[in-house]
Amino acid sequence: MGKTTEQRDRATLEAMGRIFCSSKHKEAEKDEAGLCTQCRSTIEATLERTAICPYGHAGNCQDCDIHCQRGEARERIREIMRYAAPRMTILHPLMTAEYLRKKVKGKRSETRFDAV
Repeated sequence: MGKTTEQRDRATLEAMGRIFCSSKHKEAEKDEAGLCTQCRSTIEATLERTAICPYGHAGNCQDCDIHCQRGEARERIREIMRYAAPRMTILHPLMTAEYLRKKVKGKRSETRFDAV
């Protein structure tokens, strides 16, 4: 059986966090997933916010009209994603393909909704 959306989101965010953390926080103590406490707390906060998304976290957060993340938390996750996203295509191509599929699917449903 496949992974749930929450499991895929966690795996993707942790992969992105590891890429960022291994480069930017080299000296920090890491947990079993390879994340320092700062990166771990950022990822956990992001996952908590997506769990209560009023739109059911159907698409990608960057394409949403509202942003559940505010202030410093939003900037931290954006920094992680901005650094890690280009590297994901090489290090995690299947996760990248899933992200792009989700993005295209979200755009299609958005277009259908706008046409109604």
